[in-house]
Amino acid sequence: MLSARSQSDSVLSLFSGAGGFSYGFASAGLPPICGAEIDKDACATYEENIGSTCHNVDLSAVEPSFFRDVLGPKELFAVIGGPPCQGFSTAGARDAQDPRNRLIFNYLRIVAEARPRWFIFENVEGLLTSDHGTAVFSLVRAFLGLGYSVRIHKTNLAAYGVPQTRKRVLIIGNRLGVDFSLPSEMYSYDSGKSKKRSSKPFAPTLDQALDGLGVAARSRSATVPYSAAEAVNSFDQLMRVDNNSGGVTEHFHSTDTKDEERCALLKPGQTMKDLPEEYWHDSFKRRAFRRVMDGTPSEKRGGAPSGIKRLHGDLQSLTITGAAPREFIHPHEHRPLTIRECARIQTFPDQYRFHGNAASVTQQIGNAVPPLAAAAIARHLQALDGAFGSDIQPPSHRLEPRLLGFVLTEATGMSEALQKTELMLNSLLQQELDLA
Repeated sequence: MLSARSQSDSVLSLFSGAGGFSYGFASAGLPPICGAEIDKDACATYEENIGSTCHNVDLSAVEPSFFRDVLGPKELFAVIGGPPCQGFSTAGARDAQDPRNRLIFNYLRIVAEARPRWFIFENVEGLLTSDHGTAVFSLVRAFLGLGYSVRIHKTNLAAYGVPQTRKRVLIIGNRLGVDFSLPSEMYSYDSGKSKKRSSKPFAPTLDQALDGLGVAARSRSATVPYSAAEAVNSFDQLMRVDNNSGGVTEHFHSTDTKDEERCALLKPGQTMKDLPEEYWHDSFKRRAFRRVMDGTPSEKRGGAPSGIKRLHGDLQSLTITGAAPREFIHPHEHRPLTIRECARIQTFPDQYRFHGNAASVTQQIGNAVPPLAAAAIARHLQALDGAFGSDIQPPSHRLEPRLLGFVLTEATGMSEALQKTELMLNSLLQQELDLA
């Protein structure tokens, strides 16, 4: 557990989950005053590791004034979190009763009520093209209406030292009237699927992320000793901080003989479709054949399901999701990743304790913001915020609320859907130029 928060804390965590975002902010000296999360297991995980209350509430129903009452007169440094945005539409954003959009609506209302100096809204990259671009357009316009200057940036969190490719959309705003940028990228990366090589050092590889863990147990109740008394690399050392048990929990698997045979046939980068059909899972067969038999036009079928896949040890991992302990095969051992290995790839330290059954815990880990990336964002915003004694002070003539800029992709090309989003966001930029 983190040390008790000080009186200067001023962060509110929404959609807190297991506390990855919050733990990163806390490690940068900004432990949240409290969290809010609908899942009881995640709330219990949050409270044990963050050391502050996590309100078990449905943020689609709670009144924003609830948090004003919790916070009192305290001025907030930041609101952090990323609500699900399924169904978000221009019409829904204007309708508080639309059940598809209450989470977005309430996030905005809580920001309006709490009036933090900063907000950080994190979400999946699909937000950028949701509802033909109107979702992100309407969201940004709403933040501008609350008096915030905003930047949108699609980024790969591997650039901040996370040992996986993890593309996420960050919408960050401030009401200080200052322009700002996102933290500078610190690492190159290559997961085999996403890559960006430069003069920057390579982010920790999957092998480096897993090094130091002992042999996985066959029982979830076991505490598995480390492979060596001392950390074997810098990432292993970082993960061992404050863990005095000499080992780790949640490092187990239940692979049977058939699964071991199946895994043994896979080379790094290969998936279930590379196996003889007698080794295919029944669920994989149904999904693979359905694409051919259901009459769906070829151009609308998408790629074939991959099922299990063997990861490359000398690259960064693919994106960790709630399915990773079922689908991702260890780069060298003939078994899937363990829960603890997934937690490490998400940069949760080894002393982090999770509540709930295995399915609940894997979902908590897969949904989380990696603490290491969250800490980089927190330190950057501290440096930008004049109240923390930085050299960057709010100017005497503050900027009017505006869209400061956006990065939707680093690829040379852009999909038709993303082009629509770009066109809509450019219209906001043009409106600001016309008013200048």
